[in-house]
This record gives sequence, C-alpha cells and structure tokens, in this order.
Amino acid sequence: MIELELKFDLEPQAHAAFRRLPALAGASGRTVRLQATYFDTPAFELRERQMALRLRRAGRRWYQTLKAGRSGAAGLHARDEWEFERAQPTLDLGLLDGTPFADIPEADRGVAEVFTVDVRRTTWEIEASPGNRVEIALDRGEVRHGDRTEPVSEVEIESLSGDPMAVFEVAERLIGASPEAAGESPAALRPSATTKAQRGYRLARKEAPQPTRAVPAELDAGMTPAEAARAISAAALTQLQANEAGVLAGKDPEYLHQFRVALRRLRSALGVFKSAAGPETQALRDELKWIGGLTGPARDWDVFATSTLPTLLAAHGDVRVARSLRARAASRRRAASNELREALRSNRWIRLLLALARWLATPAQPESAEPQSLPDFARRLVRKRHKRLLRDARHLSALTPAERHALRLDAKRLRYALEGLSPLFRRKRVAAHLDALSEIQDDLGRANDAAVAARLLAELPPPAGFAEFARGWFAAQEHASAAGVERHAGALADVPKLALKGESKRRAAEEAPQSTQAA
Repeated sequence: MIELELKFDLEPQAHAAFRRLPALAGASGRTVRLQATYFDTPAFELRERQMALRLRRAGRRWYQTLKAGRSGAAGLHARDEWEFERAQPTLDLGLLDGTPFADIPEADRGVAEVFTVDVRRTTWEIEASPGNRVEIALDRGEVRHGDRTEPVSEVEIESLSGDPMAVFEVAERLIGASPEAAGESPAALRPSATTKAQRGYRLARKEAPQPTRAVPAELDAGMTPAEAARAISAAALTQLQANEAGVLAGKDPEYLHQFRVALRRLRSALGVFKSAAGPETQALRDELKWIGGLTGPARDWDVFATSTLPTLLAAHGDVRVARSLRARAASRRRAASNELREALRSNRWIRLLLALARWLATPAQPESAEPQSLPDFARRLVRKRHKRLLRDARHLSALTPAERHALRLDAKRLRYALEGLSPLFRRKRVAAHLDALSEIQDDLGRANDAAVAARLLAELPPPAGFAEFARGWFAAQEHASAAGVERHAGALADVPKLALKGESKRRAAEEAPQSTQAA
C-alpha cells in the first residue's frame, strides 16, 4: 500500500507548547516507546535502491516493514510500504517476495543490522473533516550507530481513513496555531525532508553535512507533461530543502548558491510546464519569486564580499581602503543574509513548502486538449529555446546591458530545461549541449557579476581613486565576457542536434509498414 504522511521537525523546547495546540484539544494522547532496528546488505544495496528495511517493537508487538521509493520533498513522504506482524524479533525475508526487495540478486540478499532508532511517540487521532481521520504523532528520541547518535524531534501527520489529502488540512491548523503564532517559540514546525532511516545512514557512513547539488528527476517517455512537471519539481524541491539548514547556519556560502540554483530550477520547471502543471501553480510561482527576491541580494553580497572585492583590493594595494571597504561590505552582507534567514524561519515560507507538497501529492489531471507526448513536448521546447538563444547571441555587441542580462537568463532557462528533460535525450548529445551552454552561462555570468559588483561598490561608497580603478576592471570583465559568448555560441551552433532516446528505432518502425506496402 502507499503511505502518505507529512513530516515536520519540531524544536525540543516547543514540545510542551505543541501539546497545548487547539487542534489537539479533545483528543487523548497515547504514548508508547518505539524501538527499531534497520538492516541492509554489506554494500548498502537497499539504500542504493531507495529502500529501508526495519524490525520495530511497539509495546509488546513486533513488526517487519519494508519501505520503497523516493520521498521527502517539502515534508511530503509518499512511499510504498509492506508491513508484517511478527511473533518474534526476527526477520523473515521470505515475506518480501513480490516486493522490490525481490529484485536484488539472491546472492546479495544477506542483511545485517546497521543502526537503531529509539523514540517515545505520543499519538492523537482526530477527525479532520467528516469521514477523514488523521493521526498526529510526536516523536522524541535518537538514532544510534555504535557510539554515534543523532537526536530525533519531529511530528508526523498520517491519514488513517478517508481522503489522504486531509493531512494537509490538519497541517494548516497546526501551523496556523503554532507556538510561533503565540509568541512562545520561533517557527517551531518546519517541513522535514529527512527520514529516520536517512539520519541512521548518515551516522553509519560518517557522512558530514555538505552542500547538495542537483540530481536529475526520474523520467520516462510514457509520462505526461503534467507528471514530468511534478517529477522535475520534486527533484528541485528536494535539493532546495537539503541546502536550507546550511543557509540558516550561514557558515558556507556554497549552501546559498545551491539553494538558489534549486530555487531557479523549481521556478523554471513550473514555468516550462505552466499549461500542463495547472493554474494553481501561478500562486506558487509568485511566492517562489518572493523568496527568490531575497536570495538574490544575499548571494550577490556573498560573491562580492568573498571573491570580487578581495580581488580588487589585492590589485589596488591600499591597506586603509581595504580595511574600510571590507568592514562595510561585511555589514551589508550580514544584513542581506539575516533578512533571508528571517524569511526562511517564517510561517510564510513554511506555508509555501506545504502548498508545494500539496500540489505534488495531487494527481495530475488529464489534459483537456489533445494530449501531447512528453518526448514531443521536450523536443519542441528545447529546439525553440535553442534557436532563440543562438539568434540573440549573434547580435551580442548591439545588446544593451539589460538585454545581455535577459540573454543570460535565456541561457540558464535552456540549460535548466535541458537538464530536467535530459533522461529523454541521448546522453552524449545532451552532454555536448550542456557543456556549450555552461560556457555561455559562465561568460555572461562574468559580465553580470561585474555589473552587480559595480552597483554594490557604489553603495559602500568607495574613495574616488578606488572607484576609478574598479571601473577599469569591470570594463575588462565585460569585454572578455562578450568575446567568450560569441565564441561559445558558435560552438553551440556546431553541436550535433539533440536526438530523443530510441528516436531512430521509432522512425524505422514507423517507416517499415510503408516500405512493405511499397514492395
């Protein structure tokens, strides 16, 4: 069966306030201790295949559970689940015949304990609306591997009967009446993309937190554009949330860079699939634009303060000017970063994540017009954007700074669209196109960085002598950028045309009957 639940991180100091929320009034909580052991093969074959196998004790009962499939975007966890009650605390792998576990070669099915989970769970059952019952679970405990542990403090909302989408109604009530609203604790509930199994594997494999790069969505030619929109958006949202904690910590600028890349990929997917994704996504795009408007200044000041300004100051060589400008730039950088972090801790951001999760969980509606195949959609989209980019790049010298910025955005949109749809195209040709697009984007990025740096520098403001020195450097960057764009645009024009996977076979199959008739 499919498991649909929402998961939220909850700050430990907010547990008492959470228990007093009006949404739980009238419901009696029941507390039990849950102890679970997770198993995997020596090569972590289950993890590699997006599965988790556990043996859990709840009171006096034991349960063997297998979960499979990716999940976690915006706190939404929708996975296949197979659960079996056991008389003893032992695994019976024979029960897993007919599940994805059976796809593992028999020789590789030997499993052993990897980590344990020990939590105290308090559950409440409520009726979200007539006929729709939902369970709310509050967990507090730890995940353990050897002598290493990671705390668990989270809330899960799971449908018990009726419409599974009722979990979103309950989540809205909890967020609307959260301790933050009562002034007791800032942003206590936060959508979580991390499962207990993921926490355990991090401990077992000694994986230190690090910025997360994009992972392609799993697409196939049989999907509709609406289904592809959700798959690509979910992949982008997963990357976004994976970098959120690093942005809030504010120690490594790469987290913000990857967060912003994910945000752009998400906005691009919703824009590319606008007609297929549904009219409700316009509100999502508007809210993503809001948070994007805060990531821009924060990222601009990151680049300026850590890269551009130090380069300029080192070349200029005036120590007193350097000390003054560094201090003022650091102050502006902190202000922009603090504004972004405040937004990411707000209920507005949490509600946006929840709205994205609701859209992802809503089945794609059949298209009213003649349905378009995903391969045809991908081919037409990429070719149209490719043609427009080459046309504008040929007239680069005549473009205004604003038009060059628009050209840079066109290059990014084409790259994001092609990366998102890349599983549909032949790998080598996609790689060649992406390499050329990356070069163009880097060239235009240097010019954009110079323009942004000039604007930020003017806000400090610098001494006249340094300002004049900087203007010469910015002009050189823009000149080098223009030369690079023209060169790499020519290279892109010479790259072999994109071809869909299996396109030649399909054409041969289509032409075969005609050839037979002609014969």
